[in-house]
Amino acid sequence: MIDLSLSSIENLKWLPWIGSDFFNLPFNKRLLIVGESHYHDNTPATIDRHNDKTFTRSVIKEFAIDRCYYGTKIFPNLHRALFQSDEFNSASFWNSVSFYNFIQRPMVTNKERPNYTDFYNSWFPFLETTKLLQPKICLFIGTSAANSLERALEHTGYSTPGVIWEEKINNAYAKTSTIQDTEGKEILLIFIKHTSQRFSWSQWNTYLIKKIPHEMNWLAEKVK
Repeated sequence: MIDLSLSSIENLKWLPWIGSDFFNLPFNKRLLIVGESHYHDNTPATIDRHNDKTFTRSVIKEFAIDRCYYGTKIFPNLHRALFQSDEFNSASFWNSVSFYNFIQRPMVTNKERPNYTDFYNSWFPFLETTKLLQPKICLFIGTSAANSLERALEHTGYSTPGVIWEEKINNAYAKTSTIQDTEGKEILLIFIKHTSQRFSWSQWNTYLIKKIPHEMNWLAEKVK
């Protein structure tokens, strides 16, 4: 039923990963992790994979849960930023959270970067997705999406007090904001440095423990 509703969202190319326990959690425990982009190498095989609506889910199963990293640092660095280690029960963690790929078009090489228009346009399917998933916190891997938040929300029923630039960590500013729908339900948005390269997981772990201590403690207990 949830996939049917998600599939009706305009410009949503990939269904989000939804952990098997996610909807059993109370609202204040729901974490949505937001990746930035998917990349293909412009070959027929990878193009076909990226055209599959369940591609994001395949990425989480293969890379994040089964730890088939193929040289990428995105998920091991994310894991360490959350748990100070990549040695934990990955299935338990990923079955407790959701994951959404923010830019809803593939980059054609790993050197291509989404532009401002990509980020701006991506807020609209993202907001529709949060209506269905109802997360309490969205943790963004990368800070660029924050730059178009306020302008995008001008054309929605959501409101925001704006984006706060917090401390500079590991050559990037942590950013936070909140968005509120017309019913008053509020979501906390946290933007951290992209976890791919030159990422100091220890510094960002310290920041997250300070920013969301109760949630970080709960997650740590969840994966023991």
